[in-house]
Amino acid sequence: MNASLEKALITVVLFVVTVLVFFATGALIKTHVSPAWLVTRWDLSIPLVPIAVWPYFSWYVSPLPLLAASRNDFRRVACAVVLAFAISILGFILFPASIQRPVITGGSLSERALLLLYKYDPPWNIFPSFHAALCAILWRPVFGGVLARRLMPVWMSIICVACVLTRQHHLLDIVAGLLLGFFVLAAVTAIFNQLEKAKLTRLRPEELESCLPAAGTSETQAAHEASLIGFEPDDAGTAPLAVRRLDHEK
Repeated sequence: MNASLEKALITVVLFVVTVLVFFATGALIKTHVSPAWLVTRWDLSIPLVPIAVWPYFSWYVSPLPLLAASRNDFRRVACAVVLAFAISILGFILFPASIQRPVITGGSLSERALLLLYKYDPPWNIFPSFHAALCAILWRPVFGGVLARRLMPVWMSIICVACVLTRQHHLLDIVAGLLLGFFVLAAVTAIFNQLEKAKLTRLRPEELESCLPAAGTSETQAAHEASLIGFEPDDAGTAPLAVRRLDHEK
């Protein structure tokens, strides 16, 4: 399958599945409470800022730049998103928490947009925050150049702040979501690296050469920085005994 088609198809499927499962989970749980341990004294002092609804809305399109990533990076991040969502759903079931929302008059455009959000997004399924988990996964982009690496952390930080300023999440929801996202991405990345290493150890030298990224291609940063891999034959001069890394500068 074409890489662009694969990424677009996965994106659509993930969007549909996550939306359906998210709302189904909230509907299946009949009782949602606002636990005292989840509401900190800082939450009580944070004001409602209706204009923050606009950066909050941008969260829904934040994964789209991933379509510009390489196929391997896209798969890795997509797996991290799926795992983070599954753990979040488990958290929603184990901790059926809700958040108390303020009364809004709807006098301004931002307030009307926030009322619309409150209407269609129920005040539960909040701990851990899947919004924050996705922001953590997208924090260090696998697409674009220097500009993307500088903008994405700022954008994701603003979204996390907006989650609190719009009364969509408590502070602890955000902290738990960020920790979840960073942990899941690190774990999935480690698994992908091990799978890639295991794949390389099974290749013959001539097969390995064809797998190395060509100069100037948009492969992952890890591939660009990887060392050359050489094989040490056994006594018979056939099967490789081990894989060792050779420094480029040697």
